[in-house]
Amino acid sequence: MNRSSEGPTPPRLRAILVDDEPLARIHLASRLKEHPEIEIVGEAEDVSSAVSLISSEKPDVIFLDIQMPKKNGFALLPKLEAIDPQPAVIFVTAFDEYAIKAFEANALDYLTKPVSAGRLAKTMLRLNKQLVSQTGISPPTIETGKRLKTEDLVLLREKSLTMMVKTREIAAIDSQGDYTRIHLCEGKILMMKQTLAIWESQLPADLFAKVSRSLLVNRKSVARMERKNLLSWDLYLAGAKESITLSNLESKRLREML
Repeated sequence: MNRSSEGPTPPRLRAILVDDEPLARIHLASRLKEHPEIEIVGEAEDVSSAVSLISSEKPDVIFLDIQMPKKNGFALLPKLEAIDPQPAVIFVTAFDEYAIKAFEANALDYLTKPVSAGRLAKTMLRLNKQLVSQTGISPPTIETGKRLKTEDLVLLREKSLTMMVKTREIAAIDSQGDYTRIHLCEGKILMMKQTLAIWESQLPADLFAKVSRSLLVNRKSVARMERKNLLSWDLYLAGAKESITLSNLESKRLREML
């Protein structure tokens, strides 16, 4: 992740604007300039051009107008189902009557035109916090060769769920082949197509302990360990609903690193 000398900088989310009104796109783009976590990578004036743009740019989030010529914004949603990872969708429209339908369509949020700075800030807060539970990984996540800091934001995605969390909010990561299972401090678990080796090279070594070849644990997230039987232990993480089974050797190694 890019960082200035003043501190960690959040990863930039790739966004596209889809609206048939050029002035509306200009207005929204000007509002988004106030949010450095967003990078506008393209604009489209209808659903057809949006499909092509999404295919080439692979955005993290789409600001989508509802009322457009030929096809309305809802017509784009089925096209997104075949995309992995799916981008989050924020509807932008002048008509409140579409609000219920927008949320039924599993949109991240709904903005009315003209978009106010205050309302957009709330949307961005939601996006930066969890992207309301929508989505997969690819663009602005971890950059090779740069180690994360505890307050850096990481973009996590699993199918239709997307979240942005601080590094310290990751409680543990265990390997599942080419995938990894991300245990968050709040108890949520995500499955991502990313190897444990990549995570290990990026997470802060002073915070995460490598318990085994398949498990990284946030030292500060360890609540307790209890013996399960003669061969294994249960590791309980703060806020987690389920325990993680450790071997005797793994439990000993973790205790020594706490």
